[in-house]
Amino acid sequence: MNVETQFVRAMVGYALARAHNQRNRAARRGRNELGASALEWAIISAILVAAALAIGLVVRGVIDRRTGEIQNG
Repeated sequence: MNVETQFVRAMVGYALARAHNQRNRAARRGRNELGASALEWAIISAILVAAALAIGLVVRGVIDRRTGEIQNG
């Protein structure tokens, strides 16, 4: 399993755990909109995962390009 896949799996796991935690917290408070709260956190987490993945791919591309330049002299 490559690093990007491990990163995505970790971020998705975090997002799901965060949504589950929010849902449980809302249920303890007796709030009726617990699904909306969990959905909001899932959307925010998905956006953060996508942004982190995009940044990671850009950084990896730059590093690979620079490595190729160094190896070619």
